[in-house]
Amino acid sequence: MTATEFVGHLRQRTPALSNARQTAYAVLFGDRIGLTVFLATVVLFGLVWRTAFLITDSYTLANGLYTLSNGQLAMTGAAYGPGLDTPGANSYGGQWYARNYGVIVLSLPVVFVFDLLAAAVDLRIALVALWALALLALVVQASHYADGDWLLYGGSVVVLGVFGLNVAVAQPLDAGRIHLYALQLTHLLIAAFSPVVLYRLFARMHTRRLGLLSAVVLTAGTPLAFWAPVPKRHVVTGTVVVCVAYCLYRSRKPADGVLIRRRQTFRALSYGLVGLYAWVHSPEALLLCVALALVDFPTAPDNSPRTLIRVGVVFALSLLPFALTNIALFGSPIKPPRMVSKVGTLSGEAASSASGGTGGGSGSGATGSGSDSVGTGRFVTLLASVVGLVESAIRPLALLEDQLALGLHTVQQRPNDVYHAFVRSGGATGALDIDGEESVNLSLLESAPVLAAVVGALPVVRRLRLPSSLAARTLSADRAVDAFAVTTFVGVVLLYTGRLPLHAQVTARYLFPLYPLGVYLVVRLPVVRHSLTRHWRPFLWTVAGTVLLGGQVTVVLVALTVNGIGEAFQLHALLGLGVAVPLGVWALCGRSEGLTGRAGAVLLGAATGLSAVFVLLTCIEYYALDDTQFLPMMRVLGELLTLY
Repeated sequence: MTATEFVGHLRQRTPALSNARQTAYAVLFGDRIGLTVFLATVVLFGLVWRTAFLITDSYTLANGLYTLSNGQLAMTGAAYGPGLDTPGANSYGGQWYARNYGVIVLSLPVVFVFDLLAAAVDLRIALVALWALALLALVVQASHYADGDWLLYGGSVVVLGVFGLNVAVAQPLDAGRIHLYALQLTHLLIAAFSPVVLYRLFARMHTRRLGLLSAVVLTAGTPLAFWAPVPKRHVVTGTVVVCVAYCLYRSRKPADGVLIRRRQTFRALSYGLVGLYAWVHSPEALLLCVALALVDFPTAPDNSPRTLIRVGVVFALSLLPFALTNIALFGSPIKPPRMVSKVGTLSGEAASSASGGTGGGSGSGATGSGSDSVGTGRFVTLLASVVGLVESAIRPLALLEDQLALGLHTVQQRPNDVYHAFVRSGGATGALDIDGEESVNLSLLESAPVLAAVVGALPVVRRLRLPSSLAARTLSADRAVDAFAVTTFVGVVLLYTGRLPLHAQVTARYLFPLYPLGVYLVVRLPVVRHSLTRHWRPFLWTVAGTVLLGGQVTVVLVALTVNGIGEAFQLHALLGLGVAVPLGVWALCGRSEGLTGRAGAVLLGAATGLSAVFVLLTCIEYYALDDTQFLPMMRVLGELLTLY
């Protein structure tokens, strides 16, 4: 092929490549603002990324990824941590297995990429270069919204300077922890899509501006950035919840002709996401599936057999990775690693086998009566097998029901524990936790005071009326998402309330799905929505001022008045509650006009900024983890900032 022919061939392929790129762009980010939100979130997560183990559960995931990268499923040796018997590991048949195989498999390509980078250049420099490229891409995207080219050229110079600064103060990165870094990057990228999808949801419901503001509230006003680089399921759950809500909304939009098929596709995709999430954490996936089904099927505009078959097929296909993994590990498609008991048998399997053996014994005892008895015995055996399969399928629902009942019982019988988990952490365990260390367990409201505005929904709920007819039960797109958010919110509360408060949570991590759900419900309130729409400038200026100026004031207060990390956390808790109380009062009043609405926007901005300050100080100073910040410049800043 000559050069001219080669160029002509490329020109012929360009439209196809361009269309594929545009399709991927639209599916992942929606529009330019969605891409900008994603890049900004990734850059922020890079600032607070620490290349160390924060929670001992992460050792299990790292060892599982190390084993899988070597072509094995059973963990044969502990490449990380004190041994294989770490939290989250499960023993069966004399071998140890990990859990959350969904994120382990997703992290496998990242391991191979990191191996290639480490073989070519210093891994630290390579990762810093990737972060700098993300920052440069953010500058390029943001420059499209600025007058002139000053942001493009000035921002590019700043990016080059920041990259040079990081290279100048860089220290070698331990290449022996590649599996940890791969898990962290995978979780970080998944978490970055949570504000993107929330933006897209509100952009379709209302306006792009409101969608962008909601993304700011979720990213800066919750501990999303703190947990994003931590190899735990929490940020994955948060992203899946938002994605399911978005798909549910798209499945209810009025459509005709070919758009009806797209609407049905989104409905099936919502169940497909839940099925895929079972590969990560099956109990929460089951809760999401129940919540989605309770809202979707009774209120859907179309429940024809053809539609339900399509939904069922997609859901079944999405469960294939989960089922195949379980079969490969334990021979059972519906029992994941977390349901394996420590004594080496599957939970409930012994009882099923015993009843099956009894049935078989009865059949063989009757074989002497003739061929009819043989047929009867085979039928009984087959029936016992079917009953066993049905019981195995129903058992997870029974376990979920028990957990929800336990949560309801806890709410009724132990209100103090509920109060400490959701409102005020101080006094829950005293100055020390159960390990004899300083208590660092902030409640849900203390770590995200912006959620105090949820109380503004109480008057709305009080005015609700049940539908009077079957036709009235067909909810609009936004109301269907509201119902799903409320149902899932209540389900998560009941699922984990019976186990709370626990030690070493930092920011109520088991309740993490409540952060994106809470932000969605807050922004959906008319008073909040209208205030943000009318007074978005005071909101953004308050967020920036709270982070830049309020952060400095907080640093001074911690340095002068705090002795230890426990007291530092309680200071942040009191600051958060100090803003949460007036914010909740304003949300109850329901006024968004004039000075009252402006004051509400300022309160929302202050609550968002305080959470951002807490996350930044926690990652840089309180939990620096022996100066293991991903960016060398953040490590230098942490070394300079010694508060106690």
